[in-house]
Amino acid sequence: MPIDQTNSQRRFTVIELPILPIVRESLLLPFKCLPELVKFGKMPFLLILAVDVFCYGLEREDISRNLSGGLMAIMHLIIFTPFSVAWTKLAIRGRTAVANHPAFAYSRTQWLYLLATAVLIVALAFSLAIPGILARYAQRNSETQLMMLAWMLLIGALGLMVIGCLRLAFVFPAIAIGRYVGISAAWKQTAGNIERLAAIFILSYLPYWLIRQAFEWFMDYHPPGIVEAVRGIVDQLLVALATTALAGTALAYKTLVLDQVHDADAEPISASGQGR
Repeated sequence: MPIDQTNSQRRFTVIELPILPIVRESLLLPFKCLPELVKFGKMPFLLILAVDVFCYGLEREDISRNLSGGLMAIMHLIIFTPFSVAWTKLAIRGRTAVANHPAFAYSRTQWLYLLATAVLIVALAFSLAIPGILARYAQRNSETQLMMLAWMLLIGALGLMVIGCLRLAFVFPAIAIGRYVGISAAWKQTAGNIERLAAIFILSYLPYWLIRQAFEWFMDYHPPGIVEAVRGIVDQLLVALATTALAGTALAYKTLVLDQVHDADAEPISASGQGR
């Protein structure tokens, strides 16, 4: 009976995420696991450089920059999915868990991870498309009231988008380690920690964004040549390193889900030992 009461109380208890320890561990992980970073990141980095060169060639042929940028974004998702899965697994399970993990390969886990990413992006694009189209129509026809309505819908869609992304953030770590049990489970697991998850996400990516912005400001524009080529390589390296920031979400998942499961499994054993 006491055990049942304890489990019932836990079910309604919100575990607060420790923001700074998780962010610190996420930022230090590339330094602690440098061999794994090279192992899993080398091939994606070389491939994305090749795609960058191809997209640069398209732009030189007067192909739309939006088209080349969209192609670059799609290829980045495809190329870095194996790295994302491996790095998430490393953050949660440790170095031994990825000792025999392929450096770059697609299996069922990677395809499922990519599918989840694509579904999320399509859902976000669709939720923003309707208010965007409405706002464009109102602007062309100079309809003030319709424009205000469109902006309200757009702001509301953005808010719902952010909340939805945060509430479903644990879908990806769960897929990476083979513990995905559904969207509803991920939604429940993040309850009460939206603000903390947002803080972890922002603080985990912020240093990489600031470094990249400072680098872009320092380099400024250069005509095609060696300097521009070096700038492109360093820029893609910074983008690749920023992918390691997903460890923040992975560590949050470990804290809220896996560690609590282990504690819950240990308590009945401890209670039965005390009964004897």
